[in-house]
Amino acid sequence: MEYRDVIRCASCGGKCCQLYIRRCEGGQMPNYIHYSNDNILDNTQNFDYYFKHSVWYLQKDKFDVEPQYDVLEAYRAWIDTYIYDDSSVRKIEAFRCLKELDDRGINMGYCAYWTKEGCIISWEKRSVNCKEHRCWEWINEEDESIGT
Repeated sequence: MEYRDVIRCASCGGKCCQLYIRRCEGGQMPNYIHYSNDNILDNTQNFDYYFKHSVWYLQKDKFDVEPQYDVLEAYRAWIDTYIYDDSSVRKIEAFRCLKELDDRGINMGYCAYWTKEGCIISWEKRSVNCKEHRCWEWINEEDESIGT
């Protein structure tokens, strides 16, 4: 079943689009995938697998819009800021990449198709995951209104 409430969704700030923030932190990414610098190589491989098997990566050609940023490039840059020496070219390039995202107002915790104005993918072309999603606030309001 599809759920659509333009006013509700515009007012929340895109909580459901926080794909790369763990659920325990208010996002949508499974808790077992985490950004940390302990055992960083395992975490990088874990994230690569998670992202490359996500509907947003597998169906990207169907959306008819370009993502706001390259998720894997941004995540790898973030990792590179931890594992390379301060003077390394790779670390400097990583900081440039992250600064460019920041300068463009992009939060790499969000879906690459999300902007502060909402999703850039037209409703008709969005993945079924997006169309069928309801945030916890929405579900709780409905439960309260029917008295459960």
